[in-house]
Amino acid sequence: MSHTLHFFISIVLCFVIGIHRVQSEITYIEARYPLRGTPSAPNAPWPQPQYLNASLDLTYIDGNFFIVYSNLRNCDIIDKAIERYQPLFYPPKLTIRSPDTFDDSRVLISVLIEIRSKKCDVYPDLHDDQSYNITIENSYGKITAENVWGALNGLETFSQLLFITEDDYLAINSSVTIRDWPRFPYRGLLLDSSRHFLPVPILKQQIDAMSYNKYNVFHWHLSDDQSWPFVSKKFPQLTEKGAFSPDHVYTPEDVQDIIEHARLRGIRTIPEFDSPGHVAALGRAFPEFLTDCYNGSTPNQAIYSKHAAREIIDVTKDEVYKFMKEFLQEVKDTFKYEPYIHLGMDEVTPACWLSNPNIQKFLKDNNMTNGTDLMTHYSNRILDIAKSIGAKSMVWQDPWDDGVKLPLGTVIGIWKDTSLLPDSPPWSYFLSKATSEGYDTVLSAPFYLNMIKYGKYETNDSVMNLEFFRWYNIDLFANFTGDDAARKRLIGAETTLWGEFVDGTNSLSRLWVRASGVAERLWSSIDVNNPEDAQFRLDVHRCRMLRRGIPAAPILNGYCGPYEAGMKQSMINDPIFSYID
Repeated sequence: MSHTLHFFISIVLCFVIGIHRVQSEITYIEARYPLRGTPSAPNAPWPQPQYLNASLDLTYIDGNFFIVYSNLRNCDIIDKAIERYQPLFYPPKLTIRSPDTFDDSRVLISVLIEIRSKKCDVYPDLHDDQSYNITIENSYGKITAENVWGALNGLETFSQLLFITEDDYLAINSSVTIRDWPRFPYRGLLLDSSRHFLPVPILKQQIDAMSYNKYNVFHWHLSDDQSWPFVSKKFPQLTEKGAFSPDHVYTPEDVQDIIEHARLRGIRTIPEFDSPGHVAALGRAFPEFLTDCYNGSTPNQAIYSKHAAREIIDVTKDEVYKFMKEFLQEVKDTFKYEPYIHLGMDEVTPACWLSNPNIQKFLKDNNMTNGTDLMTHYSNRILDIAKSIGAKSMVWQDPWDDGVKLPLGTVIGIWKDTSLLPDSPPWSYFLSKATSEGYDTVLSAPFYLNMIKYGKYETNDSVMNLEFFRWYNIDLFANFTGDDAARKRLIGAETTLWGEFVDGTNSLSRLWVRASGVAERLWSSIDVNNPEDAQFRLDVHRCRMLRRGIPAAPILNGYCGPYEAGMKQSMINDPIFSYID
């Protein structure tokens, strides 16, 4: 399909500002430099659609008469989406006037959501058609999609096309044509609930923000050394001994609440339970599963920089695999619609294993020689268990890096890069190699949003947010050496927010709108790559997120309006947004 007129939205919608000033706009004040790029319209969508054509004249919306309806009846995905978006169309704390002075031809009466498949799908899939079309002609609009997931994308874009004029009317361009689809089918966000606990309301806000940016996979990191917050019915001792406290846990009801909250927004939830490393919290419940590390002939002795006194799962013990089968079956039953379980397998250093006399004997008895052999033994058994319970597997790249022959069909997460590990090759090397070997991959290496570089990117004639410039300019196929078949095995990427320095107090503002820049890289055409133009659109989107109750941090100087945090119309942390639940 053609990418013609990718930038038409920036050109056309900017004229809307000249016709009607808006209630709140970004105003930059830079002492040295005027900002380069094209100032954005108040209703510029984010991520930018593949094709958009819009008229200059406006149509108005009367909240008393405007309706959104669908050809698909009694479908929870669509019915609840329409209900959910009503307050987004009409922000509850903002004054919106009825357009009683306009003739009927300038009032948008209705928008039809047309689902071509006429099926109410239950759970999104990687291979779903996520595309949609939008047409607005004077008094009527239509969102057309093959399935409900594409319709959700269309409804989000439509909601962003609405804006409030300076004289308090809700408006949209009178004629709009959009044809849109994602560049990558997998657009993920990893949140870490182990290093710091993230309360359920915060996770729901994160999922809401994901939907506003067309992310479609919530990668939930649920176990690590620091804590085990996931309540297991089969093994309650995991949280009794592994959680920070009885309050810092996700009950089965909490987990289902999160899964459902995401599902209704077209977002998959992929759980991650890491092993054989990152298991100190697991070891508090099952100390017998951990490996006794030796210093010479002395057990339980730490050697700094090599190993702790006791760490990583002892892969020689059959009871480990019995536990893993029962536990992973429970995980599969809990996340019943999601085909994948992320099994971790990162950052396993074999020094502890190799120091242990019992493991040394196991190596000899089984014609093994090194840590790679042990990791192969463990990964084969765990992946076989996952397959036996009907689950597909995702892992971090580490075992594959170390020479373990993972079965094809395993999705590999590429996280290593020179920027994170100075002695590592660049992520493009790993990506090219893994996809050329036949593995589907998800790239996260360049998108570690927990790594902060604060400040401005400046040249002789330009200034912009340093981090936004860095992430927005990432080309996922930079220095890629694979063929066309290998390129198709990069199914997408994910933003990661590891939890060492974030919790419920700051995870939202730390992530947004920084993650929005990555979202556009994963959705929009590769031709949408001008960061100087994009920073204006991103500020508009940041203000939009503030109106929706997401405490998104600014990227440069400026203001949004009376709905900023702490101001009279702010919805941030406001009970009025309880409709989100």
